[in-house]
Order: sequence, then structure tokens, then C-alpha cells
Amino acid sequence: MKKYDVIIVGGGPAGIFAALELTKATREILILEKGKKLAKRHCPSKEQGTACLGCQPCSVVSGWGGAGAFSDGKLTLSGEVGGFLDEYLTKEELSKLIRYVDDVYLRFGAPAQVYGEDEETITRIEKKAV
Repeated sequence: MKKYDVIIVGGGPAGIFAALELTKATREILILEKGKKLAKRHCPSKEQGTACLGCQPCSVVSGWGGAGAFSDGKLTLSGEVGGFLDEYLTKEELSKLIRYVDDVYLRFGAPAQVYGEDEETITRIEKKAV
């Protein structure tokens, strides 16, 4: 039986990033994931336009990449939205970690284009929303 230095349960973003970090110091890592392979993941309720059918495991959130596998791939590159990390880290620490995550995505092929910096367009859309 093969032996592993570390076994990670879950192949979502946290599990993938944990494995990536551990490869810097550890030789043998195993990621266990209950979901289907990416190519076999689909959601019947989304395809049929119906309510959730309660599939087990749910292909939307389970499988390599977790729920992020079906996202549009955008990351929030600011600590001002999306959670409470700024309550646990300084702005400098948080900015450094956000840059690190973005750099990892770029290294693995994410496009370098940044969206949401057109202040004029953002202001125009905000006015329409009110």
C-alpha cells in the first residue's frame, strides 16, 4: 500500500491550494474528492431548468475545483468585499495573499486582464441600479 505524507480531503480551491503549498515541502500528497471527474460533472436541474434534484454527490459543488469549476473564473482582488478576512489580517497581509493567489492563477493559465477598473462605467451602472 502506498504511503502519503499528507492526505487532503476535498479537491475544492482550499484543498488544491493546500496541496500546492505542501508540494513545496512534502513529497507524497493525496487529494481525496467525493465528486465526479470534471468531464463527467453536470447538473440535471440546470440543464432542465427545474428545481434542485438533490443529486449525491452534487456536481455543482463536488468534484475537482469545487463550485469554482463552474464559475466564470473571476477573482475578487480586493479585501473590501466578499468576506471578513480584513478582520483577521492587516490590509498589507491581505493584499499580499490576494496577489499571491492571483499570481498562482496566472501561472496556471488564467488571463491577465483585470475587470472592474472602469470607474466611469461602474458609476453609470450604479446610478441605473438605484
